[in-house]
Amino acid sequence: MSHCTKFEFSYVNEEAIAKAFGKMGISPETDMVCFYPSGFGKKILSRVGYMGSQQFRAVCGRAADGFNLFVCQIEENSYRLVIERDTVSDSDEAIKADLALSFQKAYISVAIDETMKRIEASGVPARTKETLQGFEIEFGSQYEYSIHLTFTGDEIMEEVRGVKGDICTKLTEELEALLSSPTAELVTEWKPEYTVVHEEQTLQILSANL
Repeated sequence: MSHCTKFEFSYVNEEAIAKAFGKMGISPETDMVCFYPSGFGKKILSRVGYMGSQQFRAVCGRAADGFNLFVCQIEENSYRLVIERDTVSDSDEAIKADLALSFQKAYISVAIDETMKRIEASGVPARTKETLQGFEIEFGSQYEYSIHLTFTGDEIMEEVRGVKGDICTKLTEELEALLSSPTAELVTEWKPEYTVVHEEQTLQILSANL
């Protein structure tokens, strides 16, 4: 393993957000979303033109059972997922938690796809598989190299295995750009392999093309 990095997960890319909706079978659209101090405020005040206490641009989608997903742009490169529906029931919180996890997983898989495309564009074979806690990308002529990504709540951990040299940082650039805010602290543990000069042809190809 050449390095292991931990960081806080964030939604940061609108195009990736839209693709995540597509992975869930939901058609996304953009709209303005208004926040109200209470359900009463939303029902009554919205009728008389009050736009709520805050307004945000959002990528929106409608899931099963009438649940609406809003990924609101809080500031540049920062989005927050909100889930609600008009009718409320006792089971809503559990369903909303499942939807939030499913959407997070779909968004992370978009980042995995983009990383795969970068590797394959260099002419290096790559494949991905889902694990119990995340995803794994295997690449190389014999799929001898790998990137492991796991997530628990809002923490992401990535590990690059089998790779020698600083090429490992280029391999994870796309993941970090799509899964963490520009101001997030990335805590990295460097392994001895990071300082080794690589001679493998596959790594040389990636180093020249990534």
